[in-house]
Amino acid sequence: MKQELVRINSIDEIEQPGILYTPNEDTDKIVIHVHGLNGNFYENRFLDTLAKSYTDKNYAFLTFNNRGRDFITELLKGNDFTIIGGSLERFKDCILDIDGVVNWAKEKGYKDIILEGHSYGCNKVLYYYNHKKDDSIKKIVLLAPCDIPSEGKKFLSEEEYNKAKEESTRLVRANKENELIDFSIMANGKIAAGTYFNDFLPNGENDFIRYIDGINGKSEVLNSIDIPTLVIFGDIDECVLTQPIDVVKEYLKNNLSNCNIQIINGADHSYTGRYEELGKVIKNNME
Repeated sequence: MKQELVRINSIDEIEQPGILYTPNEDTDKIVIHVHGLNGNFYENRFLDTLAKSYTDKNYAFLTFNNRGRDFITELLKGNDFTIIGGSLERFKDCILDIDGVVNWAKEKGYKDIILEGHSYGCNKVLYYYNHKKDDSIKKIVLLAPCDIPSEGKKFLSEEEYNKAKEESTRLVRANKENELIDFSIMANGKIAAGTYFNDFLPNGENDFIRYIDGINGKSEVLNSIDIPTLVIFGDIDECVLTQPIDVVKEYLKNNLSNCNIQIINGADHSYTGRYEELGKVIKNNME
């Protein structure tokens, strides 16, 4: 396995650095990994295991920073900087990030693309594929897909949830979407009103994984996914399991037409201590 630091631009010219892992033999197959909320291309330790698992199966593996990197951060845009990060990004802009990387992969000669997301990144790859339906994308891998509004509500007190909802609604209606409100889930305790209002409340841009609706709930976005989808999460995942595990499994089966669900016993949201098991599941479910 070889590795290389790469710099890839989003469609709107934000620089997205990452690492490209390649197998020892030439390949035209690649897995593009999209990190979760406030994440980055290197932080999750399971990425080391995934790189080996995929390259062993003759896939290249690319993990990169998107505009939701960290909380509030400087990102290069041309020769200047722009301030974004997870507290300020808009979910719908994931199309600009992923499209830039997919285009780069095609230019490099990759013809068989798998899109993989972790946590919030799952919502992003599903949203992207639903909008693009690119024939070069052959498969989707979802690592710990979350019901975002339910997850947010789970980790907030009722008082904090209601306050954030009221403040974000007021500021968005006053055209002050970039003003920060209190949001303890973020490490800096702040999030932009527009980000919270549009992307974290029910009926927002990314509210299409809805375990809260139960086994018979229907998702238009999930029902639009017409390629094989591998879903992997742990049986003690504190973020995915906002509903009982059987409800989550059946909801996904009922909404994803070609869905393979794999549960890793003892795995939390970051697969802590279960990296090897995750790697084996990946290997066993790759063609």
